[in-house]
Amino acid sequence: MVKNIVQVLIVNLNLFYYLWIINVMKEYKHAFRRWIQKMYIDSVRTMDYERGTRTKYELDCLAICKKLIDKPDTQLLMTPLSNKKYIHNPENSIFITIEGNTVNVINHKYSYTVVIQDKSKEEIVNHFNDVLENQRLKMEEEITSNIKHSLKNILYTLTWWASFLC
Repeated sequence: MVKNIVQVLIVNLNLFYYLWIINVMKEYKHAFRRWIQKMYIDSVRTMDYERGTRTKYELDCLAICKKLIDKPDTQLLMTPLSNKKYIHNPENSIFITIEGNTVNVINHKYSYTVVIQDKSKEEIVNHFNDVLENQRLKMEEEITSNIKHSLKNILYTLTWWASFLC
């Protein structure tokens, strides 16, 4: 009987010991995974060149582009093959080209070439595309409104000629 109690106690101690080891391993496993995750995040942050701050020139260039794009007398052009963007404002005599991460601001007195980050480039290009799309939609509305009006005139003249001939 005592032998059975001792065996049960030993089995229970072994079970407790195994459960304790499993619990400790889980803690170490979590700590190890957390350490791996921290190492990965640190390495991504050190390799990420886009997290850098924008320079003063880049911010000025971004503001100039946005202001010129928003002006109503500015001409916006885009080349589909080379994906260049052109902004021309004849009133201020400023011409801007955007190609890749390079923005050229040209006037009859000066010419600046500013290299911008991808984030700034996407910001300028998205604003450019939005304004260009709005201009296209306005032009399309004008064209379709003229077509509807002229179709009504054609229908009126046809009915007038039909009533005149009968």
